[in-house]
Amino acid sequence: MSAALLTSDLARQVVERTMSVIGHNVNVMDPHGVILASGHDDRIGAVHEGALLAAQQDRVVEIAHSDALALRGVQPGINLPLRSHGQLVGVVGITGDPEEVRLLGELIRVTAELMVDQARAAESRQWRYREREEFIGHAAAGRLAPREITEWAAGLDIDLEMPRRATVVAPAARTQTHTDALLGLQRDLAQVRGVLVGRVEPQELVVFSPAGRSSNPNVDVAALLRAAEGDLRHATGRAFTGPAAFEHAYLTARDTLTVTGLIDTTGGAYDFDDVPLLALVRGMGDGWRGDLLAEPWQRLVAADRSGELVATFAAYIQQNASPTAAAGALHVHRNTVRYRLARIGDITGLRMDHLPDVLMLYLGPVLGSDQ
Repeated sequence: MSAALLTSDLARQVVERTMSVIGHNVNVMDPHGVILASGHDDRIGAVHEGALLAAQQDRVVEIAHSDALALRGVQPGINLPLRSHGQLVGVVGITGDPEEVRLLGELIRVTAELMVDQARAAESRQWRYREREEFIGHAAAGRLAPREITEWAAGLDIDLEMPRRATVVAPAARTQTHTDALLGLQRDLAQVRGVLVGRVEPQELVVFSPAGRSSNPNVDVAALLRAAEGDLRHATGRAFTGPAAFEHAYLTARDTLTVTGLIDTTGGAYDFDDVPLLALVRGMGDGWRGDLLAEPWQRLVAADRSGELVATFAAYIQQNASPTAAAGALHVHRNTVRYRLARIGDITGLRMDHLPDVLMLYLGPVLGSDQ
């Protein structure tokens, strides 16, 4: 942290806060004696020779009426060096007879130094949050070698042996309202202790929470996610440990969100354990092999303009490949389901009474390079 921490804005806050309770003018100067803030606006930007002397010699400089006549831009008063963690960051001055304002000057210095330290701590927290955010983005995307992850995590006090699961959050629609909801969630999550937040994609938030701890922040995270449902969709993956934990946890969550978006557009919250096979296959299905596996599904979707056959197949899967149970779920006769399954077979070239064929069609929505 440098002397630049004493910004004009912080100096103005010091002046406003102290002058609101005393009857004297207060000036705040940088280490070069330049007035950053003052009760007299016309003095801002001028060099205060008394403050410059206080900074250069790192001592309290009192200016009597007789001394003020010999110095440029100076009025009677007292100037006190400001320090933060042993480093001189500026000077605070109070106008008046030194005998009258000496005690007030010490009190104002304590107040100003406290405000500087608070600003320093806030900036340090913000810097650390940004670095953690950058680390999370790179680690989750697989852009870091194991050694880089280990060294960087150690510097940020991140325990790689703590099991963590990822939750990937994305807007439910591409509107400014939904984007704002994502930004708002990120700000709220930054206040939850034990949670690590980053981005791999611009419109996607990845949240890492400890897994298996009795006092973990997942309760707070879950509450924030519930509050955002409707504007945001999210999916949670499996827990992992070690240098590869961030990438693996992220991928299981991301692929869960992807596949649930393809097969279910009605909900907002999902878990890897709801669709483990689809999520894992989705991560391996890009390329020409995935295209071949997806062909039967794509033929079915193209031929099924009403969506009746797709809905029937979904019910068939949900009811463990039982035509009778699927008929009950769809509120139609069992023979209607059998007829539709036969139509699906004619269109796709697959047999709906043959498990490998059913599995191939089941995987179709999440495979293929165009998904």
